[in-house]
Amino acid sequence: MDESLKSRIHDYLVAGRAGQFQFLKELVRTPSQIPPGDAAAVAELTARTLKSLGFGVERHPVPKELVRERGLSAITNLVVRHQFASGPVVALNAHGDTGPAGDGWTADPLGGEIKDGVLYGLGALTKADLVVYTHALAALRDTRPDLSGTVELHFTFDGEGDGQLGPGWLLGEGIVNPDYAVGSGYAYGIGTSAMGDLQLRVEIETMAAQEPPADAMETTARVLNALYGVRENLSQIRSEIPGIGSPELVIGEIEGGTRPDAAPSRVVFALDRRLIPDEDPAAVETGLTNLIAATASASKGIVCRIGRLGLSAPMKPEPGTDKLAQALERQATEVMDRPIRVCGVPYDTNSRHYAAWGIPTVLYGAGPATRNDGHAGAADERLMLDDLRKATEVAARGLAEFLAPAG
Repeated sequence: MDESLKSRIHDYLVAGRAGQFQFLKELVRTPSQIPPGDAAAVAELTARTLKSLGFGVERHPVPKELVRERGLSAITNLVVRHQFASGPVVALNAHGDTGPAGDGWTADPLGGEIKDGVLYGLGALTKADLVVYTHALAALRDTRPDLSGTVELHFTFDGEGDGQLGPGWLLGEGIVNPDYAVGSGYAYGIGTSAMGDLQLRVEIETMAAQEPPADAMETTARVLNALYGVRENLSQIRSEIPGIGSPELVIGEIEGGTRPDAAPSRVVFALDRRLIPDEDPAAVETGLTNLIAATASASKGIVCRIGRLGLSAPMKPEPGTDKLAQALERQATEVMDRPIRVCGVPYDTNSRHYAAWGIPTVLYGAGPATRNDGHAGAADERLMLDDLRKATEVAARGLAEFLAPAG
């Protein structure tokens, strides 16, 4: 890659870093939690900022009936398209919504406080790639490298859901059809694989007129013990992909009973099973369903109903992924002045929708050395502002290398 272009990109981003920091601060200060799922304000802020930087912004509202089916209020996805010349289309996908703040914060979750070069707030990491991708594209446009291709920004607002109303909807409606995609990363590594997610709802209910009366809670306890037994063994299963680790299982919701002196006639719980790319999602679902059904059926007078709440298949590298990943890897290693490697990421990602369409997809964005260092989605979520600028430089340089004309 031309050294003068590297210098131009670096100088451009250093000169504009105050604008980057201010954009992220405003994003963090704008509530966009799911629930309640109304991202109109953060979408408007994002669109306004994009326009101020000279980009044409397409607004694509998701039909209200689809949004309401998910228990959300309103979603409008934003798309920017900038063509340098004929060539491949690379999409940069980030989302502007967050989960609830939760407990344990020492900083104001919506404050966007900057202290000792670190920005604190809900979405400091998850919203940062809106900033990274925006300014990376601006840097490429304004430093005028000789590139072959188009860069698109796909800014969506269903990240805390399953992304079906974000990138899933944009792809399904034919609004976008990129040749390659880059999605949020949250750490220094270059991700080409990611975990999937299976969620099941289990209802255990007593049959009417059963003598002696059955106890739905007792049966539920047996089922939970069986599931926790499975969980104990998951650590023995490890992905062959560096960075992924082991599958996970969590019982996240449970309800039942109306008073302390009466056994409940009905108990409902939900489980979340994280899938590694090495696993067959259908086989995992069948195994869990059979275990739950067999355990519950050992109790007389009990009806057990099992339903799928959602299934996100793990993300795996598509043919062509390596070329994009290697370009980012080379530039990240140089900018960060430390070895940066291609790896798997141990969480689910909305960018899997691109991979599911056969689009080579890579995960890279602003973040610390590891996702946990930034408290992603937890109390006192944070991002070093220098990491924000460096990630933007990596993204711009990686795209410049990837889209460089042949010869």
